[in-house]
Amino acid sequence: MSTKSNGFVERFRQPEYTGENRCTPCTIVNVVIAVVASGFASYLLTPVGGVVVFALSLASIYLRGYLVPGTPTLTKRYFPDWVLARFDKLEDEPVEVSEDEREPEEVLADAGAVEPCEEMDDLCLSESFRQTWYDNMESIKSDGTEKSDLSHVLDVEEEKLTFDEHDEALVAQYDGGHLGQWESRAALVADLAAAKVLETRYPDWDALTVTNQSRVLSGLRIFLDACPDCGGDIAMEQDTVESCCRTMDVVAVSCSECDSRILEVEHDQ
Repeated sequence: MSTKSNGFVERFRQPEYTGENRCTPCTIVNVVIAVVASGFASYLLTPVGGVVVFALSLASIYLRGYLVPGTPTLTKRYFPDWVLARFDKLEDEPVEVSEDEREPEEVLADAGAVEPCEEMDDLCLSESFRQTWYDNMESIKSDGTEKSDLSHVLDVEEEKLTFDEHDEALVAQYDGGHLGQWESRAALVADLAAAKVLETRYPDWDALTVTNQSRVLSGLRIFLDACPDCGGDIAMEQDTVESCCRTMDVVAVSCSECDSRILEVEHDQ
């Protein structure tokens, strides 16, 4: 397809509802509508007319994300939340927790990363781990080694690794496929810096699955007391966010000065 043709197509594309932002329930609903509409067209006009209507309908869904205006809003409003939640999970990377996987708190305690707090009945970062972790974060941030460090952690070729930003979220792509996603670059830096420390402090770190390592690293972010990005304070609050399919309440951990999102967990009411 020529550059001129690509430009013509891009004029009609709505990136907020297509690609990775596509709402699966909206797409299904609109394809069903397209099938029904093309059936009526075949009956009222000719079979060829039905095919034309169906082809144009699919083109609209592909480029704009929907056929009927307002479908994303109507889907969020009228579809049961449990249905939309199922679609959200299907569109994420599948997460299976094996019986052999270790709980994040156990790994962090064995690695000497956390210890009982002196002034409260809770866990706190050990000072030695905190110092090394923050030193690593500063080094990654100043040297810009996110890509090389992630390729080392996941044991993949750095040349095939790329980063895409969607709003504030950072998505890692490997050889054209989805590899992982972080709430922000600050969250990625925190994970990479922590992985460096845990490799030396926890002998079985490489024996853990990637999913188990991810759970440990994201769980460790809750212990941050200064932002990996701007150095500001960390704030925890309840927020409302929108996924491709629904609106949900989350517990969010963010940098108070630069608004970098560190961690986001759906709030189970």
